[in-house]
Amino acid sequence: MLRIVRISSPERDSFMEANMRATLLLVAVLALTVYGQLAIKARALAHSADGAATVDKFVYLKAMLSDPGVLSGLAAAILAAIAWIVALERLEIGFAYPFVALSFVFVPLGAKFLFAEPLPPLQILGMALIVIGVTMSALAR
Repeated sequence: MLRIVRISSPERDSFMEANMRATLLLVAVLALTVYGQLAIKARALAHSADGAATVDKFVYLKAMLSDPGVLSGLAAAILAAIAWIVALERLEIGFAYPFVALSFVFVPLGAKFLFAEPLPPLQILGMALIVIGVTMSALAR
């Protein structure tokens, strides 16, 4: 009968917990970044549909900068920056930074499903290469 014995130490557990928190911060950076981009795009579409964008760019920008959806997207960007700063305190930038590239996968996917934007095969290939590259980078560490 095979028994698996877990060898634990307070230092090892603390290290694993800190790495898990840092990884969750990377997920937060990515989620907040994607949300911010998609929220601002949604509101840009809404404001351009009401004709403000075609009449006067100043009116359009004023409407955008006072829109709660746009402000939530900008707030998400600020929160993402804060999470990034804290994550970098715990992770090597060479490990963490490639994960930011996943926004180039999730934003177009979100735009496809939320706004019916096209996703041509060549772009899908590029997105797959990004995922492969990020995976290889993470496994190399």
